Amino acid sequence: MNKVLLFFLTLIAFVQCKKDSPLALADIQPIVGEWRLTSYKGTDGSTTVPDTTGQGRSLLMVIRADGVIVDGYGRLPCCPPLKYFFKEREFVPQPTAPIEPSICPFVLCGSCPEMRINMSAPDILLVQSCGGGTSTYVREK
Repeated sequence: MNKVLLFFLTLIAFVQCKKDSPLALADIQPIVGEWRLTSYKGTDGSTTVPDTTGQGRSLLMVIRADGVIVDGYGRLPCCPPLKYFFKEREFVPQPTAPIEPSICPFVLCGSCPEMRINMSAPDILLVQSCGGGTSTYVREK
């Protein structure tokens, strides 16, 4: 009888196992704020530094406290990813304020399904796209 009971308890334990739950919004607080694009490194090792003259707020990425990622004007980016990861754990944006729609009338989206965000230092954000390239952002003061 004990073996049968142990088998059922083990079976229930395995059935109840599931993959990691998404990060809580409190866990993404280190990346909340305004970030300015400083460079892009392609998969071939080449590095591109954007010309920021006259760009204003267009090269800013803003990560809000609710997890929503917008540009410097508060608009959604064109073709946003479906999943976001910070420190290899998924987080789900939970909008608490209105979001301006993106201004992308002629963009044919081939959206990257996920965005991976890591920090190499407290004020340096590394964003990896599905194509393998990495964008480097520096926190705006």
